[in-house]
Amino acid sequence: MPSALPPLEKTSHQLLYLIYGNQDVYRREAKFSILTALSQLKPGESLCIRVMTDRAQDYIGWPVETIELDEQTLALWQGENGYTHRRKACAIAHGLTLADKTLFVDTDTLFLKSPHRVFELIEPGKYVMDEFEYDWSYVCKRPDYLKLGRHLHQHGISASNSFKLYNSGLCGVRASDSPLLDASIQLIDEWTQDSFDIHTIEQVAISFAMRGKTVREARKFVHHYYSDKRFFHAMQAHFFDLHGETFDPTLVARCLDVPRVKPVPSPWQRLRIKWKLRNQRKHMKRVGRDLLYGSSAPEHPYYDVCRHGWWESASREIRGWDEAEQKKFFGPNDTHWPKQLPRPSTSADEQKILAFLRQQRAR
Repeated sequence: MPSALPPLEKTSHQLLYLIYGNQDVYRREAKFSILTALSQLKPGESLCIRVMTDRAQDYIGWPVETIELDEQTLALWQGENGYTHRRKACAIAHGLTLADKTLFVDTDTLFLKSPHRVFELIEPGKYVMDEFEYDWSYVCKRPDYLKLGRHLHQHGISASNSFKLYNSGLCGVRASDSPLLDASIQLIDEWTQDSFDIHTIEQVAISFAMRGKTVREARKFVHHYYSDKRFFHAMQAHFFDLHGETFDPTLVARCLDVPRVKPVPSPWQRLRIKWKLRNQRKHMKRVGRDLLYGSSAPEHPYYDVCRHGWWESASREIRGWDEAEQKKFFGPNDTHWPKQLPRPSTSADEQKILAFLRQQRAR
């Protein structure tokens, strides 16, 4: 694949990130992910980390090599059909020229074990992906996948001769796998030519290109929190507010203070909440659960800053109701706790939740 990127020295292993744009939240994601990778290294171990970015200045002083992306390269990688995630496949393809083994990870990835444990899984004809998500025979029946199904039918794929679909938040490949990435990019261009209904075409294309091969999952070694970003974003913002973004070796140890899972009440508390909401309708149960989960999260300095994540989820659910349902929920005065729901354990939390919901309604 043609590229204007400058050459780098080829290495045996590399941990590869792609990040572009100037949104603080994604920069913090990348930096925190890097810290978690470093925190899992054994004494004396080293790790080549490379960041493909259009803002190399953000990583000055960090123990990474930057590969600078210009507007021309980003436009080339997006392709003529305007599919943003094509850039990921192109980034991996270019990365293959820089190392014998490449482990590409999305920025919303936390390392629970050493990256070298994952590198060990990458062998000739054996790939590593984040995790298995579903089989094509299942997802092909969804309305938003019907158009893609017609393309796959041209390749002889149907529900009866299906293949496995993997989340590509992590992708481990070798330098010899360039034909696989080239095939994936070609499929992306084919499937996005006349518009597209789903935004995971890139990982479907990579999974399709890997069909029939050995694919190993990395979920034992990493936590990809794509569905819980609101909690981890809050914790990461708090972390960098406390310690700053300038790299210091002490950050590696300090990142271990940040929980690797979202704040969830204890099993006993969850059971109590479920019991209290047992007679509510389904949509009311969802709201009540999220409000009470937020107030019942375990005590922890980092969990204190992300209780709003639960309450925000409840607020989104409420905004989806019609006006009559919302008025019934809040009553004539939204300074009082909704009578349909059990109260939080403390009056202080009750007032915090009501203030948060009022703020969300005023938007």
